[in-house]
Amino acid sequence: MRKLSFGLVLFMVMALLLSACGGAAPAATTDTGAADTAAADTAAVAEAPAAEPTAVINNFGECDDPLILWHGLTGSDGAVFAELLKQFSDANPDVCLNSEGYGWDVFFQKYPTAVAAGSPPDMVIFHAAEVNQMATEGLMLPLDDVIYNDGTLDKAEFNETLINGVTIDGQTMAVPFDNHGWLLWYNAKLMEDAGLDPEALPANGAEFIEMAQKLTTDVNGKHPNEEGFDKDNVDVWAIDYTWPRFTIPTTLWQFGGSVVSDDGKTATLDSPESIAAVQYWHDLMYKYYVAPPAVPGKMWAGDLYKNNKLVFMWEGTWTGGFMRDNPDVAAVTKTAFINSLAPDGNQAVKFDAHVMSIPTGVDEAGIAKAKQLMTFLVENGAYWATSGQVPALKSVQALPEVQSIPSVAKAAEQFNAIGRTDLSHKSFIEIQTAWETAVGNALASADADIAAALTAGNEQIQAILDRP
Repeated sequence: MRKLSFGLVLFMVMALLLSACGGAAPAATTDTGAADTAAADTAAVAEAPAAEPTAVINNFGECDDPLILWHGLTGSDGAVFAELLKQFSDANPDVCLNSEGYGWDVFFQKYPTAVAAGSPPDMVIFHAAEVNQMATEGLMLPLDDVIYNDGTLDKAEFNETLINGVTIDGQTMAVPFDNHGWLLWYNAKLMEDAGLDPEALPANGAEFIEMAQKLTTDVNGKHPNEEGFDKDNVDVWAIDYTWPRFTIPTTLWQFGGSVVSDDGKTATLDSPESIAAVQYWHDLMYKYYVAPPAVPGKMWAGDLYKNNKLVFMWEGTWTGGFMRDNPDVAAVTKTAFINSLAPDGNQAVKFDAHVMSIPTGVDEAGIAKAKQLMTFLVENGAYWATSGQVPALKSVQALPEVQSIPSVAKAAEQFNAIGRTDLSHKSFIEIQTAWETAVGNALASADADIAAALTAGNEQIQAILDRP
């Protein structure tokens, strides 16, 4: 593990801020409904004068040396997390706790800076996809000897793909708190109104297009495959292009494509399979007119769905909170595995995880307290499931109170069966920004050159991979 330098801290801050801003992809592709998981568009913040970040503070108990926790769980699931911390405090009166929740852009500025200054918090929560870069830059302590090797937690109890993703050079750097990612949410009533069986979902890309044309209607009730269809005045859409960070990897893998080869050495965004995957979304928008174009200013998918203007919604597990807040919508909604868009029906779905780690520089007392909190949070994941997220421990996923939440039970089944995580790489953030920009350019207009846009992005990614 390299020693963290101030220059590396600045690099991390800028790279992670770029990640939060979503690169140059169209603003409309930012998933504004993705609770805490989606880092909000921070372009305005980046241009504004620096200000002291506003934190969501929750303090439990008073002492001279509290456990300091930093995280980004400030969205709709933040209240659930705060209650879970209170439960920890009630069960562990010997540990006082100061929890500070920040927007992810602010979190990723504060965290590296605090480590470099020698004043890190005792524990942080961020995402599994970012672990390799964080670990490579010396921001995290290995946790094998802290919490795994003594039997406190068993790695076999977690999703194997996820544990492999947070294990860097043979060292496991984090404890998964949950599994979260894409799930299919669909309006069963709108399907029935179109004369379709809500239980008979499409098995491949061709079947989906056929169904999507029956589900999409303009303001005059015409379908896209009918003469006189008004593509500029659509009343109900079959599907929407939601957050690219989950939608695109899911689709690429379904088509047999990817952003980077499994060995992490070759950029593959311009492969025939990857081009076909992005072309499919382009066709949904600009050829078949069953999905809104991915242009700035379009309505968020959740708002369309809430108003019965969208049938199939690829959205995150955190949408459980949205459904709780909209019971009328929830009453007509079913969940299922993400439907395959590939010609052969190949299945895959991207999932990520909130993970807990201990920053470099934390003392032994802080490590001990962080271990205590980590253990409590994973073992009490059933309460966290009420936020819509899937508990990380398989034994907790199987509990009756978790299985009684349909979306959580379905997501757990899906992630364990077909879930995949982003390739772990030390330059993950830069790679992500490059492909998001390329795909955004490919989907920005009807006459966009898909292959050229992805080839340009592929060249950028290859240059990143070729660095020493």
